[in-house]
Amino acid sequence: MFKISEFSKIGQVSVKALRYYDQLNLLKPAHTDKYTGYRYYSADQLFQLHRILAYKELGFSLDQIRQMMGEDIPLEQIRGMFRIKQNEIQSVLDKEQAKLDRIKERLHAIENEGKHLTSHDVVLKEVEPQLVVSYRQKASLSQLPELFRRLDDHLESCGVSSLSQMVLWHGCEECEDDMDIEAARLLTHDMPSRSHFTVKRLPEVPMMATLIHHCRTTSPCTASTELAIWIERNGYRMKENEPRREICIPHEKSDDPEAYVAEVQIAVERA
Repeated sequence: MFKISEFSKIGQVSVKALRYYDQLNLLKPAHTDKYTGYRYYSADQLFQLHRILAYKELGFSLDQIRQMMGEDIPLEQIRGMFRIKQNEIQSVLDKEQAKLDRIKERLHAIENEGKHLTSHDVVLKEVEPQLVVSYRQKASLSQLPELFRRLDDHLESCGVSSLSQMVLWHGCEECEDDMDIEAARLLTHDMPSRSHFTVKRLPEVPMMATLIHHCRTTSPCTASTELAIWIERNGYRMKENEPRREICIPHEKSDDPEAYVAEVQIAVERA
């Protein structure tokens, strides 16, 4: 038998932690002197201690560990708790990876901030009326693929073929994290509107400032910023009540399903 101080050194935990485990009925001493109150532990209890520490390292709470170390707990219940913890950790990793991607994009934007437009050419052109079917919703940028999935499922159910996808970016003063996004597909033939899916003809725009760039649909990019800088420097202004348009074509040479070659279009007029 080992005194609590000796067991603490062997197990590499503090005496305070061992006393706390005792209070929680997580790791009771093998023997407690009824006169002095001294706690004594056996060598076999090191296995229990190491299991507790291993579960703690995996992120389980002491209450969860106490449940898993119960003698009557079914093995399947332990497996279930590990699956839940696995899903929790995977969710955290996914969120952190998304943050890391945004940080990389932000660093890239910072590095290119203030530089003159060298890799992109802005073209002024007239855009003819365009027939589209669209699905509009206040959503985050990451939800854009889901909006297009709903739109494409609707087109497939109607047996209608479509062309390139287009995003209409509307202003939204009351929005916080979400944006007013309209996912659209260019149509070759007219079709009826149904439920949340609207068929309409986008108006002709006599003068549209356009810029072609590479992008990912779920990530912010600097193309619109570059186009805005060009508009300001060249004596133009954005036309009111005209949403920014972005026509996206899948990038054939990329393995990324969200990689596109896109044309940003902003309706302008002389300032």
